Amino acid sequence: MVEESFAKRFATLAMEKGFINLDQFMEAMRVQAMEDIAGAKHRRIGEILLEMEYISMSEISEVLTAMDISV
Repeated sequence: MVEESFAKRFATLAMEKGFINLDQFMEAMRVQAMEDIAGAKHRRIGEILLEMEYISMSEISEVLTAMDISV
């Protein structure tokens, strides 16, 4: 599962950088799973964390840069 691998890698780097903690990641994963079950449009973990105000757009950019993914 590419999306699951991406979410884990994104979250791992975000936690290593001190942007989020494990509880925040788990809460975002719960939201993502509930939305998927409800048939809502799939959202990436970073988008959910941003909406929850756990991470900023500049922090997301920093994580994606570390992952060698452009924003």
